[in-house]
Amino acid sequence: MSNRADATGLTFWGDVDDDVALQRYRTLVDTIDDSVYQLDADGHFVAVNETIVDTTGYSRDELIGEHVSLVVDEADVERINGEIRAQLEGGEELTPFELSIHTANGSRIPCELRINVLLDDGEFAGTIGVARDISDRKRQRETLESAQASYDSITSVVDEADIGVFILDESFDVMWVDQSIEEYLGLDRESIIGRDKRTVIEESVAEKFADPHAFARNVLATYDDNSYVERFECRVTADPATGREERWLEHRSKPIRSGQYAGGRVELYYDITDRKRSEGALKESEERFRSLVNAVEEYAIFRLDSDGCVASWNEGARQIKGYERGEILGSHVSTFYTDDDCRTNVPAETLERARSAGSIETEGWRVRKDGSRFWANVTITSVVDDTGTHRGYVKVTRDMTDQREREQQLQRERDLIDRVFETSPVGIVAFDEDGAVTRVNERYLDILGLSESGLETYTKAGGTICDANGEPVSQAGHPFTRALRTGEPVFDRVLQLETPGADDRRWFVTNAAPILDDDGTVNRVVATAEDVTALKERERELESELEAILSRITDAFYALDDDWTFTYVNDRAAELIDVEDRGLHGRNLWEVFEWAADSKLREEYEQAMATQEPTSFELYYPAPLETWFEIHAYPSETGLSVYFRDITDRKERERKLTESERRYRTLVEYFPNGIVTLFDHDRRYTLAAGRGFDRVPVEPSDLEGSHFRDAWNEAAADALEPIFEAVLEEGEERSIELTYAGREWVVRAVPITDERGDVFAGMTMAQDVTERNQRERALREERNLVERIVDTSPVGIVTLDGNGDFDRVNRRAREILGYPEGEFEDAVADLEGLDPVEPDGDPLSTTAIPPYRVFREGETIHDFEMGVRRADGQRIWVSVSGTPLYDDGEITGAVITFADISERKEYQRRLEASNERLEQFAYAASHDLQEPLRMVSSYLQLIERRYADEFDEEGEEFLAYAVDGADRMRDMIEGLLEYSRVETKGDPLEPIDLEDVIDDVLGNLRLQIEETDAEISVGDLPRVSGDGDQLRQVFQNLLSNAIEYSGDEPPMIDIDAERAGSRWRIDIEDEGIGIDPDETERIFEVFQRLHSREEHPGTGIGLALCQRIAERHGGEIRVDSDPGEGSTFSVVLPAADEQGRRQ
Repeated sequence: MSNRADATGLTFWGDVDDDVALQRYRTLVDTIDDSVYQLDADGHFVAVNETIVDTTGYSRDELIGEHVSLVVDEADVERINGEIRAQLEGGEELTPFELSIHTANGSRIPCELRINVLLDDGEFAGTIGVARDISDRKRQRETLESAQASYDSITSVVDEADIGVFILDESFDVMWVDQSIEEYLGLDRESIIGRDKRTVIEESVAEKFADPHAFARNVLATYDDNSYVERFECRVTADPATGREERWLEHRSKPIRSGQYAGGRVELYYDITDRKRSEGALKESEERFRSLVNAVEEYAIFRLDSDGCVASWNEGARQIKGYERGEILGSHVSTFYTDDDCRTNVPAETLERARSAGSIETEGWRVRKDGSRFWANVTITSVVDDTGTHRGYVKVTRDMTDQREREQQLQRERDLIDRVFETSPVGIVAFDEDGAVTRVNERYLDILGLSESGLETYTKAGGTICDANGEPVSQAGHPFTRALRTGEPVFDRVLQLETPGADDRRWFVTNAAPILDDDGTVNRVVATAEDVTALKERERELESELEAILSRITDAFYALDDDWTFTYVNDRAAELIDVEDRGLHGRNLWEVFEWAADSKLREEYEQAMATQEPTSFELYYPAPLETWFEIHAYPSETGLSVYFRDITDRKERERKLTESERRYRTLVEYFPNGIVTLFDHDRRYTLAAGRGFDRVPVEPSDLEGSHFRDAWNEAAADALEPIFEAVLEEGEERSIELTYAGREWVVRAVPITDERGDVFAGMTMAQDVTERNQRERALREERNLVERIVDTSPVGIVTLDGNGDFDRVNRRAREILGYPEGEFEDAVADLEGLDPVEPDGDPLSTTAIPPYRVFREGETIHDFEMGVRRADGQRIWVSVSGTPLYDDGEITGAVITFADISERKEYQRRLEASNERLEQFAYAASHDLQEPLRMVSSYLQLIERRYADEFDEEGEEFLAYAVDGADRMRDMIEGLLEYSRVETKGDPLEPIDLEDVIDDVLGNLRLQIEETDAEISVGDLPRVSGDGDQLRQVFQNLLSNAIEYSGDEPPMIDIDAERAGSRWRIDIEDEGIGIDPDETERIFEVFQRLHSREEHPGTGIGLALCQRIAERHGGEIRVDSDPGEGSTFSVVLPAADEQGRRQ
């Protein structure tokens, strides 16, 4: 197919006149989304559509008349001209190609360009081009305002542009189709012109596509709503029967806004088959490339689009540059350049160079995300597709910062070597593998007295070279020759050389070292030469002086040559080690001392000679010498100089000191609750041990060898410094208290002196006194508290010391006895002034008074009552208690307390007199009441015997009431009489076995127990202090009540005992009817009853009597009960072992 504008048979709208055709042309151009332009023969714009104005950013006036190079690179201009020449010369068909359009704001837009040549009478008249924006950015397109161009040329462009076109009117009837539609879809243009496009789609078009429903749905939707631009891709299936090929089409359609077909629609179908196929292949290739690139972490490998923006990102790029893929894609490559490079347009120039050259390699500073810089080696390769269209760039970046630094360091080292080479005071020369001089410094030429041109001749000839002994050295024996031949270095070779033009010999020390290739062969040799002539002359002078000096040395001294032969032995050395007196000069050391062949002596000497470093050590020479020596050996090139002295006596002292120190260290390591250290005059610790290290964050090893200020914190060091100074400078002992590591310490420092009394070290002993101080503080607080209690106590308190003297007397004690402060101790020292008496008024003997019994006998006394006289002569009564104080079983003091009970005694006396009178009254009343009661009872009985038959039923009832009342009266009088005699008629208290008491009670109640089927459980019962008869009365009363008030069930009673201090509590527990808790106090009152006599007979005196008896015994009785749950009566009695104390 020809692209020429004058080709025949290819008119666009051949059946209409030019005005109609022009209108159709304008409609077509107005609907095309691409940029359309016309250039004249010189390449200047003569017409442009609105799309190209929008795309470039230039106005129409700015474009018309301008050369196309305004918006296209020079290289692309040449490509366009080349395409035109090829078409004009060979008639070749023009193919679309890609290029970038420069916009007014400096950006670049990738486009696909299709051009067509315009001919006028066979002469080249210009071109018409269509540029499609392939960057997928939405562009606004307006109608083309001025498009005065050749009708035939425009129609040829449209017809030949591989674009299928439908023109529809406002009813969506087909007004025109081009040849491409026939080719793409196998349609006959003439058969569909004028038909409804909807019908054409349903009958002939949709079935041609792989997804006919989706195609029909998308296209028909534009007819229902002809207000938007539609764009989608679709695939035409192949039909071998009709010859239709499979191809991919891109559908683009938009409404027609003006002109003849306003309200209609234009549909364009672009053949994108090649692109889709290349995209598939490209995608597969890209996937392989991406997998490979992403696996590389040492290199940043990524693609740039043709504008230089990042289009891909691998892991290496992330690691080197610091950006994540999502945050860098789409960014311009200039992001990675320094500000200076961006200001000088380096990024754009670099891309342009890569595009022109195909691939370039550069190095320079690049910037990471965090702003840090790195030295990068960068390779940028331009990517061009098969058509020659530039697609972008591939960029490979490697972080070369470390390598660059190494190279710079290497260069600096090379520069340094060059400076050293030229400025070295030692002569340096380099030879190649053939022995030719490759480099020599000025100093080497000066030493040899040669010029650089004469050096080769001299070294080849060899000159006159002798060794240290004056023997000639051959060419093969030269150090550099030897190193070249053997590949081994030669060091410190002393030679004598006869330099040209000089009469005397000069001494040199030479070194030669080979430089090897990777395979180990000698590549070159570097040799040095140092003029030591002056040193040799001085050496001869010193040897003479040394001979004279050695003869005057008091220490033992001998000299050995490098064969271990004695060359000099002074008198002191011969005296110490030549025990056979055979002489040592000229003899071999190891032959003289055969035992030393495998000893430390040989090891140290050989090490000193090998390293040329002096050595000092101590060594024991065995029999026949049996001596310790301190040896100092000084090596030289020719042998060894040895100084030594006998230290046997010192070693013996050190041995003894070591043993002593070992014993001492063992002692201090187990120093309890503390730390022991030794320190020298430099205030450095030489020893540290003790179990106290378990309590501080410092180990003994941390202290030993450390200065005291390095071992402790500043506060502790400041506290220690004065006592260190006092010990070391003044020889005085010092002690301090300090706090360290949360502990409190007492540190005592003492000087350590030698046999002359001179201080040579110090010792500290640190005791952890934290707990002791805490105890002392607690004791002080407790003492203060006790003192406050004692001072404010309502009782008199005195303490006795270990001698029995008064140690402390409180204020109340002085008030009770009436003595002012300062007179109490003297007034009552012997207690005779107190005139002590017993409660009955008898005088108390000295051994019976409480202080004596407490302090002398170790007796503890409670509530001992006695009478004393106050300072004013008044007799008072006091209750005294006392207890001894013990320390390791010995009485070391006593505490005596006493209270003034004079008022209580008087009250008690009056109470006892009142009780006695009351008891006498009660007894008399009871006794006097019994006589008339007996008379009443007797006459009632007489009436009942004589006149019983005379009474009617009611009279008999009245008589029965009278008899019963008299009986109850008798019981009450007897009970009351018994109640009043508890104190007066009771037996003395004595140890009583309660098990015997309970057995007697159970025997007395046997009949009642059997009648009620009572079960009584008795536990182990103690011995108590009491009156046996009264205790039987108490427990019989309580058990009888438990049985009586058991309810409807057989009585279940438990008797048990529990110790409570100095008393026993005996519990009698039943499961009876119980007692209301509000009534538990009333039941112990005389004549108080909780039940009627009909329910439970009794006088109401029993429990009151039990309580009176318990109180007489110094105890008590109480009850715990819940109604319906039973009751527990508890009787508290003094234990039998407390009886003596109470008395």
